[in-house]
Amino acid sequence: MVNLDIKKQTKNNPNIKRLELEYKDLNYIIINFIEKVIDVNGNIYEYSITEELTKKINNIIWEYKDIDEYDYWPDKSKDHKPLSPMWRIAWYDEFDTYYHKSGALKYPDNFMDLVNILKELR
Repeated sequence: MVNLDIKKQTKNNPNIKRLELEYKDLNYIIINFIEKVIDVNGNIYEYSITEELTKKINNIIWEYKDIDEYDYWPDKSKDHKPLSPMWRIAWYDEFDTYYHKSGALKYPDNFMDLVNILKELR
């Protein structure tokens, strides 16, 4: 029998086709990168975007792929209910792989920058 040594040769991330963000108190953004439609707190818009901005958004989102989700039980010495999520991000890549991250204590790096970039798309 032959053993194959397979290793990842590139670090390219697939394009993101759908992104869902929730933050603060019931604020959300759902964006479809294929159909160029964005839903910001229930208001749906068509938008245009440059390739450069698309790459920037993709890079920010892929930074979250390996993030450890923030702790919902900050004080392990006490028995208490878990904290409510402060933020949530979910996305589908071009191969329909689903990713999900959330946290309760603080936003991850560049999260509110990402929110502001997306809210400005029109």
